[in-house]
Amino acid sequence: MVSRAPHPADIVVVGAGPAGAAVALLTARAGLRVLLLDRREFPRPKPCGDCLSAAATPLLDRLGVRAAVEAAHPARLAGWRIVAPAGHAFHGAFDRHAAGDDALRSALALPRERLDAILVAAAHDAGAELRTGVHVTDLLRDAAGAVAGVVARDARAGPVEFRARLVVGADGLRSIVARRLRLLRRPPRLRKLSLTTHIRGVAGLGSLGEMHLAAHACAGLAPVEDGADPLCNLTLVVDADRFGRDLAAGAPAFLRRAIGWFPELAPRLAAADLDAPILASGPFDWPTRDVAAPGVALVGDAAGYYDPFTGQGIFQALATAEIAAEEARRCLHESAAPPLLRRYAARRRRLLRGPRALQHAIEAVLARPALSDVAVRRIAHAPRFADALVAVTGDLAPVRTLLRPPPLLHLLRHAAPENRR
Repeated sequence: MVSRAPHPADIVVVGAGPAGAAVALLTARAGLRVLLLDRREFPRPKPCGDCLSAAATPLLDRLGVRAAVEAAHPARLAGWRIVAPAGHAFHGAFDRHAAGDDALRSALALPRERLDAILVAAAHDAGAELRTGVHVTDLLRDAAGAVAGVVARDARAGPVEFRARLVVGADGLRSIVARRLRLLRRPPRLRKLSLTTHIRGVAGLGSLGEMHLAAHACAGLAPVEDGADPLCNLTLVVDADRFGRDLAAGAPAFLRRAIGWFPELAPRLAAADLDAPILASGPFDWPTRDVAAPGVALVGDAAGYYDPFTGQGIFQALATAEIAAEEARRCLHESAAPPLLRRYAARRRRLLRGPRALQHAIEAVLARPALSDVAVRRIAHAPRFADALVAVTGDLAPVRTLLRPPPLLHLLRHAAPENRR
């Protein structure tokens, strides 16, 4: 027998990751009745690179959770270092684009287990009702076909229905909400898989996050807490078509073997404990046809994602959640009809247009090891462009910054034939 919640909510949020928790926090703070659902208990581990963009810090301020995040002893990254397959490398720093704001001079990094628990607790404290152990399986519809709630299986109460004026799908890459709405545009074309683990004992750590490139693979390394021997996030991303069968035979053995593909990285991990749990994720290329329909909106990875290389996922989840919460409040206050968050969709599209174009351009370079060697070598000789590129991927500057005269001319000068060595 299906039980029904006695009182409909204003908003049901499906998924309590950063995007869902942020929507729940902001709409509950505005006085709306919010129900936040997730299959898992919190805190819980999550496969992720764990690094926030430098521009995420003001977002944490607006959410009211920055103090709690900083109390969790995050690492502070001054920028990023990129190492090409042939060993060429460049680095870029955030501080040149911080515009005098100390909060933007570094990016915070901490395990998702800690970050997500902080955001969920903040949403609950703001007045959102949190229910874990709830697996949403379908959507409820009204007489006109608009979404009017969700159908779920509660681990404690069995089948249950939750009615709401608005459903927010924040349930990740394989979103049930997006699938039930048939909003997925196509299966993934960019078939990448990731393995994430947390280790200590990494030699040669500095204040920069690191990305190491190899043929059809990359490895990200970054501290995710402060201290002398910090916990570090190690994430390996590989081409699923080339390595999927090897990976399926055993993730720990595959990870150990793959570390040898990165000559600069492998010796520094010799003393690290690589027996920590490994979390897998991917593929990441799940485009959607739309992110809004009558009575429903998609946020975070549920709204479509592409490639995690630039590390902007958490920032984009929080930034688009902020937009969704603002437009949800407006729609629910102005209309009794099932809300259609068209302004949210348009604002989200404007926000992500440039970063997504850059992601595609970077992937086109990474897919060709010889080209990535050339690109990294030239950027290494153009530090203004390197800083601008890191600032763009840190969400401190728009993509068009890369086309402005100082950084672009600096790069082109080192692309001239006489500088090719």
